[in-house]
Amino acid sequence: MHHDQLSDILYFEVLDIPLPELRKLRILKLAFSYAAKTELETHSIRLPKESTVGDMLEHLKEKVKLSRPSAELRLLEVFSHKIYKRIKNFGEPFLLMISDGETLSHIKASVQNKLQVRDEEFSKCRFAFVSHSQAEYLEDSDTLFDRFQRSGICSEQYLGLEHVNDTPRRPPAANQLR
Repeated sequence: MHHDQLSDILYFEVLDIPLPELRKLRILKLAFSYAAKTELETHSIRLPKESTVGDMLEHLKEKVKLSRPSAELRLLEVFSHKIYKRIKNFGEPFLLMISDGETLSHIKASVQNKLQVRDEEFSKCRFAFVSHSQAEYLEDSDTLFDRFQRSGICSEQYLGLEHVNDTPRRPPAANQLR
């Protein structure tokens, strides 16, 4: 039956692999965006159900033309045509190991090394513990491990870095005297 009407037409799909194999795979539809282009490339990728995000990114790297072989890909989740979980965040996220009892002053050295920022520029940065879009600015003596543990396991928590730009702004050209 189709829309409450009897039909004598049988619809079927021709598979390129046996059905038992297909059932062991997860089919992902990915949209790839090049930095210099506005259109997206869509790719359908089949991976074993136990695959990781890293496996998926490596498989995608084989299908797209990267600007350089060592280029890293960023994965964003899109829901209802909006980027989900990364709306207010920008920059290059990375993982950072935080040990029990470690203070922010100790962690700053690791962050500065990872970002490869000069001392002068890094001294203009403020750190904050961000949970559910609420920022709590940190002092060098604050212990971070406890903050993440106290709030429970949550993907909406991270260590935020704010760079204060104290470069004077140029006035608009219309206001300049000649």
